[in-house]
Amino acid sequence: MPGEHNCIEHPTVINNVEYTLQSRTVELDNGEHQQEYRVLLDGKEIKSWTRGDLLPYFGLSHN
Repeated sequence: MPGEHNCIEHPTVINNVEYTLQSRTVELDNGEHQQEYRVLLDGKEIKSWTRGDLLPYFGLSHN
C-alpha cells in the first residue's frame, strides 16, 4: 500500500482484559483511502490489520 496516515492507538478494557486497538487510514494504489484496525494484547498482535473502522463501536474517534 503506497501510504499510511494517522496510525493511532487506544487502550480499552473488555472483560477485565486490557487490549490496545490500533487504527489507521491507508491509501490504496488507486488513490482511495481505507480504514483498517488491529488488536494487540500485551504488545502482541492477536488480530491482524483488517479492513474497517472499529473505533466508533467503542465510542472513540480518530482525534
